[in-house]
Amino acid sequence: MNEHVQDLRLVGTSEMAGGIFGKIRITGDAKLIGHVACSQLSLTGTAKLQGDLKAGRLKFTGELQVNGSLRGGILGGMGELRGETGIRGEEIVLSGMLHSGGPIEAEKLDIRGAVETASVVNAERTTIRLYGPSQVGEIVGGTIVVRRSRGLGLKSLVQPSVETRLSAALIEGDEVYIEYTRADLVRGNTVKVGPGCEIGRIEYRQSFETHAKSKTGPAERL
Repeated sequence: MNEHVQDLRLVGTSEMAGGIFGKIRITGDAKLIGHVACSQLSLTGTAKLQGDLKAGRLKFTGELQVNGSLRGGILGGMGELRGETGIRGEEIVLSGMLHSGGPIEAEKLDIRGAVETASVVNAERTTIRLYGPSQVGEIVGGTIVVRRSRGLGLKSLVQPSVETRLSAALIEGDEVYIEYTRADLVRGNTVKVGPGCEIGRIEYRQSFETHAKSKTGPAERL
């Protein structure tokens, strides 16, 4: 960022135009109209951006909605993060709900909660700890791990009708471990299917294992 770029601080309910900033700190309920670029965005509360967001670092607690694309370095927080046309970061670490209207791309993706996109999740390392229903078009990358989070016994008492499961058309990686997942096709060098899965077809190069409490279709060694 240019050294003459100003920082921005918004408190309470506010609305302003987008632009190029240094550090942005939002506490409360904010609306920014237009594209926003900044070195760092810190949010406690709710923010809606009517445009693209490019942030070197993002840290939030609450809800952030970007009506365009979200691009950044380290993106993390607790709550709900929405990027309507795609999300890309070097590292994305989120506790809560991640929703994207386009691809989700990262070197490292770590979700503790739920994820939703009709497009592709593409990361060198993807870890999803399921706390709620999740649905994606595809997951591709290096290492892919999908687990049901601990503590779901209490959640099932509060929301017994909510099924904690990931659904995808394709899961493809070098090393794949999945639990409580529905997928048409799972492909990898090593594929391990844990409990609660329904998989249409498995394709593997080195090894394949499946849990007794999962249903899998044909498994073919490539």
